[in-house]
Amino acid sequence: MTGVIAPISVEALIAYIKGENYNFERALIVLGVISLAALVLLAIRTSARNLRTSLDASLFLAGLATFGIGTASVADSADGASSVLGKAWGTIFLGILILALASYSHVASRNGSALLLATRLARNPKEIEQLNADSILTVHRFDDYQDVDREVEEHCRQALDPRDLQFIGYYVDGRCRFHIDALEAQILNPYFRRSSRGERRQAYERSGRQLDWLIKNLDVYMQHLSGGILIRVVFDVEQGALYYCNIDEGTYIMGVTMFQDEVLVADEKIRDLANELGHLPRGGRVGIRPIRQVTGGN
Repeated sequence: MTGVIAPISVEALIAYIKGENYNFERALIVLGVISLAALVLLAIRTSARNLRTSLDASLFLAGLATFGIGTASVADSADGASSVLGKAWGTIFLGILILALASYSHVASRNGSALLLATRLARNPKEIEQLNADSILTVHRFDDYQDVDREVEEHCRQALDPRDLQFIGYYVDGRCRFHIDALEAQILNPYFRRSSRGERRQAYERSGRQLDWLIKNLDVYMQHLSGGILIRVVFDVEQGALYYCNIDEGTYIMGVTMFQDEVLVADEKIRDLANELGHLPRGGRVGIRPIRQVTGGN
């Protein structure tokens, strides 16, 4: 869409500055050239990632052309009417704006900075509850939490253990419905000398939101494989691990173990939990929708 609108808008801008009528025949020629280029892209099966880069480049060139047109118009109309000169300066500023937007779009898509900005602030839960007499298990529920999530929460609670799997978050459409943890256990005290338990919870919850962007981009890079999308990913950081398991479209869980020796144990527990949750009604959907089983590796 950008590739179609940008060149036509530039020509319309030239006609506007010069006070001329827009040439629709020229617009049809531009559309024909763009359509031919689109067919070429389709023929060579350009990936979504490369297509995004191409669109950013087209937008950048359109901004550069707009800036050049405005600069040339300022020089040509220096002794002309003030209205024409004003339009020319407006065109220069429009070109700068387009250049800035194109640059930001490219950088944000490459390094995920837009996502980092969006997830920088911690979300405040609407409800915090201690789930046992020893106050070891704690659940944080957010605004999107629904009654149907109670059964999901119960399964997550049964999977938690301060000895191996200490944190589980449940996400729908990139937003956390709830997270439940065993971080208050005394056995974990050595891990909170530099950060508090509350800070660690917030960091885990943000990481879960960032996983949505990361996994989608990994899916794009790996789309040529016949296996389909990623449904299970383990991030082993040599001081524990973070786990991602896709439950259904837009629905996933993330888990954390803080013990390196328990990475495989926690991995199996997250996989079993994902398979259990795969047969529950979720997100307000009616009925039970069985999905594929999450299988383990060697």
